[in-house]
Amino acid sequence: MLDRLQALSPRSYRSDVRVLGASETRRRILEAARTLLSTDGPVSFTIDAVAEQAGVARMTVYNRFGSKVGLVDAMSDDLALRGGIQRLPEAFRTPDALAGLEILVSVFVGLWESERLLIRRLRALTTLDPELAREDRNQRRRQALMVLLQRLAQQRGDALPEDLDDLADLLLVLTSFDAYESLSTRGRSAAAVAALLTEMINEILAGRWSTEPSSPAGAGPAKAT
Repeated sequence: MLDRLQALSPRSYRSDVRVLGASETRRRILEAARTLLSTDGPVSFTIDAVAEQAGVARMTVYNRFGSKVGLVDAMSDDLALRGGIQRLPEAFRTPDALAGLEILVSVFVGLWESERLLIRRLRALTTLDPELAREDRNQRRRQALMVLLQRLAQQRGDALPEDLDDLADLLLVLTSFDAYESLSTRGRSAAAVAALLTEMINEILAGRWSTEPSSPAGAGPAKAT
């Protein structure tokens, strides 16, 4: 009973309101940043301009995000969530590594497709201001690819190929926004691009692994029954 009364106390209520207000302010700033970057482009993208668009003080933006880098990072995270990046764990839950790679391709193609204009503008923004560039996002995608490639080798019963790093780098390029942009021409849908990329990846991997797991050492070919 005491816990319930404390939960309803004026102090608790005021605290909840402050948290909710801070969350709404953060959301309003992010929406303003998206709108500004989409409509006016990277040249006009400043903290002052974002604050004016959001109807808040300049210091409010800094208080919520720390810096322009923090704001751009938050925009990138928000963009990824809107684009369905939360589906990525499915690639690691599926038992088959090749199926996992197909899911990974689908997730990133869906992301690139869903926020195409804003991604272009964010990339232009980081070109204009190199301090905003973050390679760790690409590195996280590369790590995900490496995990799936290692799992594939394990499933095939093969040793890891000596060029595993090169292979991961190649797949990193194929799952990039640039690859998606290059292939989403001549009326190709996102699904068609994903299918084409998956086919290319499977052909590359076929040179390293057979389509079936290797037989145990010393085992001969299966006899016909």
